[in-house]
Parts: sequence; C-alpha cells; structure tokens
Amino acid sequence: MSATNTSSPAAGPHICIVGGGIIGVCTAYYLSLHPSLPPGASISIIEATAVASGASGKAGGLLAEDWHGGATAALGKLSYRLHAELADQFGGEKEWGFRKVDTLSVTTDVNGKSKKAPPVDWLPRGTVLASRVLGTTTTTSQVHPEQFTKYILDRFLGKPHTSLIHGSATSLTLSATSTPESLTLTTASGNEQTIPCTTLILAAGPWTGRLAKKLLPAGPAARCKVDGQRAHSIVLESKQATLSAHALFTDMTLQDGSNAEPEVYCRPDGTAYICGQTDNEPLPATTADVTPSPAAITTLHAQARTLSPHLDASSSASSEAGATVRAEQACFLPLSHRGTPLIGAVPGLNKVYVASGHSCWGICNAPGTGKVLSEIVLQGKATSADVAALAP
Repeated sequence: MSATNTSSPAAGPHICIVGGGIIGVCTAYYLSLHPSLPPGASISIIEATAVASGASGKAGGLLAEDWHGGATAALGKLSYRLHAELADQFGGEKEWGFRKVDTLSVTTDVNGKSKKAPPVDWLPRGTVLASRVLGTTTTTSQVHPEQFTKYILDRFLGKPHTSLIHGSATSLTLSATSTPESLTLTTASGNEQTIPCTTLILAAGPWTGRLAKKLLPAGPAARCKVDGQRAHSIVLESKQATLSAHALFTDMTLQDGSNAEPEVYCRPDGTAYICGQTDNEPLPATTADVTPSPAAITTLHAQARTLSPHLDASSSASSEAGATVRAEQACFLPLSHRGTPLIGAVPGLNKVYVASGHSCWGICNAPGTGKVLSEIVLQGKATSADVAALAP
C-alpha cells in the first residue's frame, strides 16, 4: 500500500472515503473546509487503482445549470455555481480548461443539399438541416474532468491530516452500535493493512454497489445499489480548424440512411471530445480492466468524419482538413437502482454514507455533492441544497 500524507497522523476521528474519482475527491475537499470538522480529525481517500482513472478521467465535462430533473434540480444549480466559484478562485481556465460554452442541437443529413448556413464554421455547408440553442454561456460550461479532479485533489492534500491511500477496501469492522471502527485494505501484492475508520463514505462510482455488498450488512447494502453502463468516446485534434466554444447534440442522417446522435464537446486545447456509443458490457473488477469495444470506436470515428471533415482521422482525410487521434477510450457510468444519485446516510448504520449513481452528470454535480455530503456528515443535514429526495 502506498499513501500520500501531508502531515502526521491525527489522533481524532478518521473519515475514510472509498473512491478516488471526482465525487470522492470533491467530498474530501469540502469536508476538509467545513468549519465543523472536529479538531484532530483526519480524512483519507482510498483508491484501488489511480485517481480519476474511470469516468472522472474519460467523461466529456459538460456543465449545465438547469438541465436537471426535480430531484436533482437544486443540486445541479448549486454545483454549477460552485464550478464557477472554484474556477474564479483557482484559475480554472488555465488549470482545468474551464470555460463557458454555447450548446446547440444540430440536425444534419449528409445526403441532403441544405441551403441553411451551418451554426458553426467548422461544419460543412449543405448538410445542416436545422439547429437550435439548448444552452448559452450563462447556463452551460465545461471542464476537463481529469484535470479538475487532480487539481482539487492537490488542494485537498495541501490541508492538515489528509491522505490518499492506494489500496482496495476488503472489510469493515462495525461496533455493537453499527458504527465503523476500522477498515481493512489489500494491495495489489496481497498485503493487508487495517486503518482506523470512524466514518465511512462510499463513492466508488459504478463499483459502489459491489463495494457495499462486500463491506456492509445485507440490509444496508441493498440501499446502495449502483452498477455501471459502458460508454465510449474518442478525442480528436483538428489539424486545420479552430474549433469554437460549442457543445453539439446531434441528430445525424448517415450515408446509408441510418441515424446517429453523437455528442461533440469542443475543448479549449483544440480537441473535440465525441461520445455516444453505450452497451451492456459487464462491469469489470477495476478501472484498470476497462477496455473499449473496437466496433464502437470505429462507429464513433465514422460518425465524426461524417459530421465534419475537420473531425476525420482516417488516412484518406484531405490535406485541408483532417484530425489526429488523441484518445480512444471507454468508461462505466454509475447508474443507481432508482435512476437518481444516492447521496446521504445509509439506513441501518451509523456514520456510513454513500455518494454515487450520478450517471452522466457526475462531473457536473460533483462539487455540489461534495458540499452537501460534508454538511450531512458534519452537521446532520444538508443546508446548501435540498437533496432529501436523493437519500438512499
């Protein structure tokens, strides 16, 4: 086991957060800032593989203020504000690619001869049938998820009594009052170590349900049902065009008459993140075991070059356009049994909490999740946003 410690171990309560993705990192960060954190308390993030190695490193990073359903509307609004505040405070534009974007719905037909001017200059003329605004720079933004997660992790580790521990949580010891006492971890080499754990937070993304079954009694574990769905993406860098600050939700008619709906998020580093292929591949053991489907990647490339010659990474791309492949990847989106995130105390146990099941909105809603969960843990209730409907 390896650990990154920023200070000597604390003698007080020990909060253990299992999961080093964006939800776990944001939760740790806001816990470390909370004025009610007990003196001498320590906070540890437990991560089995690498920080942001799952969806937190491979998601698109679109942020939306008002695209959320009733149960998550307050969380989404809070999170959107916190993203902007963090960007202002720490220079997010430079550090993690934060910027405000216009978001459009675009209908195209590569077989058509439309006279409508394309809404962005890197889409070809003659293919765009319709477009409409879904969000403006006042309501939609973006981040680079991996860069954001690692930056906030560094801010967390800069505070007293904080640590990042690399290991897999294998068992939890509970007291007679069903309160955590210690957590046992196993390294890749098979060594075991038991660490103090007086508060446990499960934030392991799509692995949360599996982890709950391993660590918790059956009844409480059943309240933490989260699994995953595999999603694919590619990242392309245009060779010629300067891709504008837009996110596109497409409805494309392809050459064979079939339809496709890839999403395209242009990033400030000149790349375009393109996603849209999901399947029901079983969840593997860890993020290190996640691999993309070659067929899904091929499909995304075909859709990208059909949408714009500036997103054509094939060898036949014209010298005036074309793109370079920066990534071909897959991740698993965390899906709860209820279809909404699970945020709050796990019934039947004391000082055990869950924060998972955000589906494709984990990047967007991570800061708000971390803040409200820090309030639930240290104050007994959320005060920044009403998340009562999300309690497990």
